[in-house]
Amino acid sequence: MAFNAQWKPGPEAAAGMHQVGPDMATLVIYLDPDSLALMPPADPAKWPAFVGLLRQLRDGAQAVADFLEEHRRLAIEQETGVSLELPGLTY
Repeated sequence: MAFNAQWKPGPEAAAGMHQVGPDMATLVIYLDPDSLALMPPADPAKWPAFVGLLRQLRDGAQAVADFLEEHRRLAIEQETGVSLELPGLTY
């Protein structure tokens, strides 16, 4: 069964690991007000594939963050005519 969903996180959105007992952890994304938990398979033999998915999520999140930061910088530069690529200058 396929499942597709989209959320627009609220201002209090956060993500992190949630430990469930001594031997289990999940990735929880609190979307304010909704939340999503990615739980590993019960069978530890299947954990390597789940770890691979978590690493893909990490890499994908970094790529999206980089994209958004760069496009925000370009939009500000276009609007103001000021370059934000100077060392030490934050935007």
